Amino acid sequence: MSPTVHQLTIGDFALARQLAPVIRFADNEPFLPSHVGISILDAPGRSPSSRLDIAFETGVAKVIEYAVWWDWDIQHLYELEHIWLKLDAADKLVAVEASSHGGKLAMTVAGSGLPLDGGRVTLVSTPGKHAFTASAEDQTANWRLTSVSCQELAGLDGVLINDRFRPALAEVTAEDHRAVKRYLQARAFLPSATFEQRFDLADSEMLSWDELAEWIPGRVKAVLAQVRYEQPLLKAVFLDSGDTLVNEATEKLDAEGYVTEARLIPGALEMVRMLASEGYRIVLVADGQVRSFDTVLGDHGITPHFHARVISETAGCEKPDRRMFDQAMAAAGLSADDAGLIVMVGNHLERDIGGANQLGIVSIWQNWSKKRSHIPENAQQVPDYTIRSPGELPQLLADIERQMARAKLNPAGA
Repeated sequence: MSPTVHQLTIGDFALARQLAPVIRFADNEPFLPSHVGISILDAPGRSPSSRLDIAFETGVAKVIEYAVWWDWDIQHLYELEHIWLKLDAADKLVAVEASSHGGKLAMTVAGSGLPLDGGRVTLVSTPGKHAFTASAEDQTANWRLTSVSCQELAGLDGVLINDRFRPALAEVTAEDHRAVKRYLQARAFLPSATFEQRFDLADSEMLSWDELAEWIPGRVKAVLAQVRYEQPLLKAVFLDSGDTLVNEATEKLDAEGYVTEARLIPGALEMVRMLASEGYRIVLVADGQVRSFDTVLGDHGITPHFHARVISETAGCEKPDRRMFDQAMAAAGLSADDAGLIVMVGNHLERDIGGANQLGIVSIWQNWSKKRSHIPENAQQVPDYTIRSPGELPQLLADIERQMARAKLNPAGA
């Protein structure tokens, strides 16, 4: 049912501000709200700013809806939560409801009824997640989930894109989501169970819901642009092929020496797909023949995930010749200045690791194969990181980016 929502007057805003709730936050809550969208319902129906239905119980004449805006939830960029004050014909408070993890709950305190403190509606916000309860004690029911959300699951959802704002945020990329994840992972925290940080909604920017809804897409884009400017990310992943993606021991050659068939190392295809889904620019940097790579990598469905390919047959040189890496950087739209934000993953200590290290590219040695030496011949061949199989790479790249994010947040290690 569509709600009856009337045009807001100066008096409506004055009443909404007069009755505006106070929110108690955990002492170490990093994210506070900034804007509130106001609607006043004169009859039951669907909330103007959520998917929840608002009922009018006996004695309720109007409902003030507060759509509370945060730039950040610990798991995603932007958050809306809601508080509904139900009033009688004399604008006296009858009941309070508020949102909690996508649902709506009556806000009551055992033994005292309405959640009032000094005559003001006062609710408690879940650390990081902002769901409302009537008391701090009510937060303990989901405390384990709260703690995990604020730590291990920080940044889980990247940029939140719900149906209402999907068209306006259609240009958000996988790399944008990743930048937001790293931003929030750097801000993961163990939540305090003491809620003495108080925020008075009357002091926030108060708009009509329609005005707030119009403002939100631009705000999300502005916050995202700031994150993309500030948040360091790896700019490219250079991948070798033989014994990095492809099991060289399974290669079959034709009379001309071209590889016609080979099996992938277990997990290689899934790794490439995952990196692509996360918005990494993937460049093949490999020694060999174009036709062989077309056949083998193409047959396994890896080729479409490459941003570019640099293959020795067409490059006119082989790794560790720096020209291979220079061509790869150019193909990815990068330069030698970006070397520290590029990783090279390969199985060969001299060609892959030594070649990357000479340019300051982050070197990752995959020691899956026993075919070649596992002992560096000199310091130039010592890798920055080592993995045993392709499946370990996505987590390592995430760890590297999280380290970059934390260093950016705390440059002095504070």
